[in-house]
Amino acid sequence: MAKLAAILILVLLASAGCGGTPSLNTRVPANHEIDAWTLNGSPTVADTDTKLYNLIDGGAPKYLDRGWVASVYAAYQQDTSTVQIFVHDMGTSDNALALYNVDLPVSRAPIGSLSNAVVDIGLPVAYAAEAYAGQYCIEASIDDRSDSALDAIQRFILATLKRCE
Repeated sequence: MAKLAAILILVLLASAGCGGTPSLNTRVPANHEIDAWTLNGSPTVADTDTKLYNLIDGGAPKYLDRGWVASVYAAYQQDTSTVQIFVHDMGTSDNALALYNVDLPVSRAPIGSLSNAVVDIGLPVAYAAEAYAGQYCIEASIDDRSDSALDAIQRFILATLKRCE
């Protein structure tokens, strides 16, 4: 009887959102978490190979070849600028590091003093950034190349890293 009661308590806690692994949706910043940036729709989760292929047009093999488990995508809007964030659950920290290293930009600058986050400073009209934490690899882009865009992309990476620790 005590065993049954313990199982029931665990089931109730899990259904209430306590314990377990947080949803992949919680790995991306919330609406207005970064100034006036608002989510453009709901985050999209890809948890099958087919969904990943549909989410990342043609780019799925580099993730699948490195142990990909699932991804979440979110887009944010402020005025005329858009930030796109992908968080990839790579299953292990080694897989996340492998994905991070495969596409490191040649022209890059670290974000703050971090060794696990960089901004691609070589793009002519935009910024892109990459980071990893634990089993998660993060990719972000912004369709602007202003000083405020650089600040925004770095803040999005930092906020997402905190959610992936």
